[in-house]
Amino acid sequence: MSSSPRKLAPGPALRAALRKLLREAGGALGKFPDDPAEQAHFLRTRVKRLQSLCRLVPRGAAWREMFLPPCGDLKDLFAETRDATIVQGLADKYAPGEAHHLRVARPPDLSRARHLVDFADGLLADYPDWGAIEWGDIADRAVGTYRAARGAWKEARRRNAPDELFHNWRRRVKRLLYQCEYLGGRARLVRFTRRVDRLGETLGDIQDVCMAEAWLKKQRVCKVPPDLPRSKEALRRGALRLAPVLLGPKPKEFRRMLG
Repeated sequence: MSSSPRKLAPGPALRAALRKLLREAGGALGKFPDDPAEQAHFLRTRVKRLQSLCRLVPRGAAWREMFLPPCGDLKDLFAETRDATIVQGLADKYAPGEAHHLRVARPPDLSRARHLVDFADGLLADYPDWGAIEWGDIADRAVGTYRAARGAWKEARRRNAPDELFHNWRRRVKRLLYQCEYLGGRARLVRFTRRVDRLGETLGDIQDVCMAEAWLKKQRVCKVPPDLPRSKEALRRGALRLAPVLLGPKPKEFRRMLG
């Protein structure tokens, strides 16, 4: 997403980006019956970007308390469809012939989804200070996201860290990625964003392996292949090797990168 936030005043540009994401999510609803798996993924990705970018709004805690719940509800409506698609692929990869154990995803309530899109769009008008937002305000909010990703990395690198810590790290990294993609423009930040994307992909692969493990453990007739935990450990080591060059610098250095 490269909607150069510096072409308009910072606040109106950010509001326009949020509205565009909502409209794209709404557009996926009409296409959903023809391609549920692809449209569920597209819609959920748009909502995740929406959730990430709304956190750039300064002095917006009270507004976010209203805005984030319908966004979360919208994303959750399509979680079962998305998870079923992922698990199907994992079953084919790690337990060939066992996909008949999978339960068919229930169709989401598209009418409620449409209501949530419209409701969230209306809430954009409830934030009173779009015109007062400065570029520095947005950049400072992004620094907070960087700081949170950095903290999650330090938790995940602990010895014998549970899967939940890597999952939390992935969430923080994806939030940082979406914000950097929006803020991008400077060459150094573009390079940084590419590396964050790579780290996010590795952390996503770890999450997929965790989902495969969880599904296989539920199937009494299936055994967890021994290469699955080995793959997870190798992916963990890869993510931890990528992290220091990205998240090692202190937040003030990341702030200078934003300009």
